[in-house]
Formats: sequence, structure tokens, C-alpha cells
Amino acid sequence: MIMILTEFFAKEASVKNKFFTRNFVPKAQSLQVMKGVRIMMENAMITMKNINKGYMLGEERLPILKDINFQVNKGEYVAILGPSGSGKTTLMNMIGCMDVMDSGEYYLDGMAIHETKEDDLTMVRNQKIGFIFQNYQLIPTYNVMQNIIMPLLMRGMTHEEAEEKCKNTIKLLGLDHRIGHKPNELSGGQKQRVSIARALVGQPAILLADEPTGALDQTSGREVLKLFRELNDMGNTIVMITHDLGVAQSAKRIVRIVDGQLQE
Repeated sequence: MIMILTEFFAKEASVKNKFFTRNFVPKAQSLQVMKGVRIMMENAMITMKNINKGYMLGEERLPILKDINFQVNKGEYVAILGPSGSGKTTLMNMIGCMDVMDSGEYYLDGMAIHETKEDDLTMVRNQKIGFIFQNYQLIPTYNVMQNIIMPLLMRGMTHEEAEEKCKNTIKLLGLDHRIGHKPNELSGGQKQRVSIARALVGQPAILLADEPTGALDQTSGREVLKLFRELNDMGNTIVMITHDLGVAQSAKRIVRIVDGQLQE
């Protein structure tokens, strides 16, 4: 686990910031999106146009995502709801720049992801996306503070700089009395708060949450969803993937995915 997460964050930090200059779309440029609506890039956090993705199954190609058109504006809180096998995990991987599309266009915070080299997507993930995982993905031998600051250290910050930058986030998440505790000394809800804090400290363009309450009891799950609403009210853009309608209803907008196609 330590090696996997360390390599993940280290790779994310390996590409220089000058990469962004050549991949941004000018803010004044508008895009033609679904149903003929034109949006300005400064208002759109995510714009997907005619996204298709499939995988080879023997000699046949199995389509997973079919002509996906999807837009999330800055400050929105959107749930993508779908059962197992609907394509929601593949869509999450597309949004999170963890996989590449077969065809279509994807703009994230003004950046043309579909024109970005696969090796350069590591910088996009590091700078633009805060991941929140169902099973927390915390390093068991690190305490709360060490887990939270790890992405900042991988960007080149000193421990002192990273810890200073984290102070407000740790307080916001109610973890200031737990910073010396290791994951096995925390409840499930507290572990998820650490995961959320780790996602927030880098000030990402979006928070991408994969079944964030899936490993929690009902009470802890409600607390995490309440926290998401508070974070959204503070201006954070959140995209949440879930199979649970009750969880999805905590978002301010629900998009359903069925057989690789979106429905609103």
C-alpha cells in the first residue's frame, strides 16, 4: 500500500507546471455542447462531448461508454448514479484522467484533456483533482498529519510548509485533536475525513468521490454527506459516483448512467 500510494503521488509531481500552458483553452473561447447550448469556459468545470470508450473482449470490442455528453459548472455538486455494470466506474476514470477515451472531447477547468499526452495526465491529476476513495487509501504506518500532507510533500513542499498549509483544512474537518493518530486508531468516519482532507489540501479544481459512504455505517455516512454539502456551499465543485439513490439525493443534481449512456 505504501509503495503504491507513494509512487502514485511521486509520479503526479514529476511533470513541470509549464505543461499547462500548452494545454489550456483560452477562457474566452466557447464550446458547442449538447443540445446546441453554448457555454463559456470560465463557467464550465467539466465538459464532455461525445465520449466513447470500449474494451476488447477477445476479438470483439465491448462498448462501455456511448456518446457521453456531460457538463458540470463550477461550484456544482453532482451525483452520477448507476448500478454495477452501468459504466459509472469507467466514466469516473475518464473524469479523473485515469484512463483515456477512444473518441470525443473532454475539457477540465479549461484544459483540453483529449489533446493531452497520456504521460502528462499525471500533472492534471495532481493539480486539478482531489480523489476521495471508498476505502480511504490511507497509509497505515503514517499518522493523520503525515497522510494529509503527503501529496504536498510530493509537490516539493517542506514539512513545515505543508503542515502550515494544512492547518485550516484539518480544523475544518474536525481532525485537529487526531493529527498524531494512525488509521487503526480512527473510526471509519474519521478515516474518510482524513481522506477528504488529503483531497482538499492541494486546492483541486474538483473533488471526485468514489462511493464515499460505501465502507461507512449509516451515521458516519450521513456525517460525510453533510460535510460534502458544507464543502459545496463553500464553493467546492464535487462529482460523486454512487449506486445508492439515498446517497445520490444528498447532491444538488443527479445524473443517471444506464448501459453506458447518461440520463437526466
